Amino acid sequence: WNQQQTLVGRSPTELNSIGKRIMAIPQQAELSMQLDLSISCSQLITLDVLSKSDPMVLVHIRDLATKKWVEVGKTEKIKDDCYPKFAVPVTIKYFFEEVQNLRFTVIDVDKMSGNNATDWDLIGKMKCSLGDIVGSTNSSYTKVLENKKHPHRQNGTITVKAMELAKGLEGWEVKLNVRGRGLDKKDLFGKSDPYLVFERPDNSGGYAPVLKTEVIKNTLDPVWNPLNCPIARLAPSSVDSEIRMMCYDWDAHGSHDFIGFASTSISQLRSKPKHVFELINPKKKEKKGSKYTNSGTLEIDYLEQKNNTFLDYILGGMEISLSIAIDFTGSNGNPTNPSSLHFHDPNQLNEYGKAIRSVGDVCAPYDRSGMFAAYGFGAQLNSTKETSHHFNLNFTPDPLCRGIDGVLLAYRDSFFNLTLSGPTYFSEVLNSANAMAASYPRGTKYQILLIVCKFAFSDSNLSYSFLFLSIYRDRFSKDN
Repeated sequence: WNQQQTLVGRSPTELNSIGKRIMAIPQQAELSMQLDLSISCSQLITLDVLSKSDPMVLVHIRDLATKKWVEVGKTEKIKDDCYPKFAVPVTIKYFFEEVQNLRFTVIDVDKMSGNNATDWDLIGKMKCSLGDIVGSTNSSYTKVLENKKHPHRQNGTITVKAMELAKGLEGWEVKLNVRGRGLDKKDLFGKSDPYLVFERPDNSGGYAPVLKTEVIKNTLDPVWNPLNCPIARLAPSSVDSEIRMMCYDWDAHGSHDFIGFASTSISQLRSKPKHVFELINPKKKEKKGSKYTNSGTLEIDYLEQKNNTFLDYILGGMEISLSIAIDFTGSNGNPTNPSSLHFHDPNQLNEYGKAIRSVGDVCAPYDRSGMFAAYGFGAQLNSTKETSHHFNLNFTPDPLCRGIDGVLLAYRDSFFNLTLSGPTYFSEVLNSANAMAASYPRGTKYQILLIVCKFAFSDSNLSYSFLFLSIYRDRFSKDN
């Protein structure tokens, strides 16, 4: 163990836990793991005038290099709830030997745009290390929320529970189509407003929500939108772990009414594609005795699929095909002047060359042909005396160059055949790359177009996915 310096700043509880774990670590043990952080709050202050708060939690990690807080995840918004149990966990990689400082910001949301809160009031914040959470009893960490603007206000508490995700299930996802039939009627002047919460066991012997449907108003036979979830999130310890399906009747004010629950597991769901589960309300069953049948049923269609990783595609035989396009507009400066971005120093690459080398060397090992298409745009060609926005960099009928060295050689020699011009149009280059991508048999190659330029483009109505590098003196920056 050679990371003693990273223990500075850890809490006594965490140090004690770390000491015990170090003694138990075998040689060559993996000191990192994927965690789900389940979040709940209690006694949140009410900031809305006519209703309870609509809480949401933003999670940030402090970047060790920049010292800035970077968002790593967020929960969903829960309406009118001072005791929220968020169903959307935050997934994070835990490194045993590092101090990973986290910040949890609890907000009362007033306005949303998609999944982002655009107008909100701060309820409070909590800071801790990821090790504080993992090292706590049952990996459950509770702390009071603080608000610097209101130092004496009771803002409530936040609880964060860490659960390790099972290995071997990475990338596998389930799709659930869920319908309710004959649910209990809970509303006095209507039917019910049902929704489902999927829960898994946590380390403390309780249950943590991991998935939630939308609320469907005034029905006893709801058909919810399809649900997608990583298997490792539903079954973090094993495929035999219990999954509880809790059905509630949503109420705008007050607590939601419990309809019933059913239990299953990934193993059971895998056994066949369609299932029917009875929802049971224990209190109602005890009261009615033998007259009680159920509080409705759930019909579930189960589909399991693998989300392939980049490595899966590479191992399956897919190649990366890299095309490169270079900006030859006059804004780069006279290439014979040392201040020009196109100036060629015999002792080192210029900024364009560095960009091509940096990206090209990453992609080159994944293209077995070793050939790269290279283009130029924004130059006046000596052969036509006209500005071209798409020409082959090697000035041959075939744009392919052998290796990144071949691209750099063609780039160097291209100045014998052109004069810098403008403006910066690149639509013709995109069309050419698109045509090349369409010519490959489906699934055999992944096309990347690298556009290396100085400033922004004049094309304004294009819809295309690409990577370009904006070149400046002594550096280049990546944009997309």
